[in-house]
Amino acid sequence: MKSKSLEGKGILITRPRLQAAHLASEIESRSGRVILCPAIDLIELPDKAVNSVTTYDAIIFVSPTSVEIGWKKVKHLIEDSRTVSIAAAGPATANKVLKEGSNVLFPDGQGGARALIEVLRSQLDLSTSNVLVVNGEGGDRSLEKLLQYEGAKVQTFACYRRLDIRDSRQLENSNQLASGLDAWIITSRRSIGNILAQFEGQEIKLTAIPLFVNHSAIADEAFIRGVRTVFVCQDAGNEMIRSIEDWFVSSKLDY
Repeated sequence: MKSKSLEGKGILITRPRLQAAHLASEIESRSGRVILCPAIDLIELPDKAVNSVTTYDAIIFVSPTSVEIGWKKVKHLIEDSRTVSIAAAGPATANKVLKEGSNVLFPDGQGGARALIEVLRSQLDLSTSNVLVVNGEGGDRSLEKLLQYEGAKVQTFACYRRLDIRDSRQLENSNQLASGLDAWIITSRRSIGNILAQFEGQEIKLTAIPLFVNHSAIADEAFIRGVRTVFVCQDAGNEMIRSIEDWFVSSKLDY
């Protein structure tokens, strides 16, 4: 049985609804109030053929979503090759790959494109490698650019699309906000501008409320946009929940 460490605390989750379930469940199990307010929606793109003529030296998944949606679409490329290396941009993505039963290369810590390149350099000759990047349409292309700089031949396979949610209609339909907001969660830089746009003109000022993120780059963006207090967590799961609990415990002690 979970504690009541978050009893009465209103916590805003801005993840897409399909990805918010774990955080929501953990918060509610600690008697917290969950306010679901997605800043981005994810839509699976129609199936399209992956270039299977090329023999890939590495297949890289850039996010947990790219594994959840893209794995089944490129699985045949993995099964047909005994030499292809599977890589992930960070630990959370790597965990998704491991659950699929595959070994995976990934950087320690927060991960990211540059850290992943360092890992790949130690395993592959990138200057002669064919690499497939499984990602979302319209996402950050820094990984592809770094791979090309190393001399790799890069192809991308977009398996989902991100849709920005910037209007305040879902806030107007949320009765939970009437009881107050004590913390909020962001797991992508792109979401920050969207959620701040949703709250524009609202009585609640998000920038004054503690924010919990899963990467320092997101924290940097939040500070630029005027958020006063940001906590960087190792992941967007159990570590984030522990950080939120610790914050409220320390707040009580300070009080």
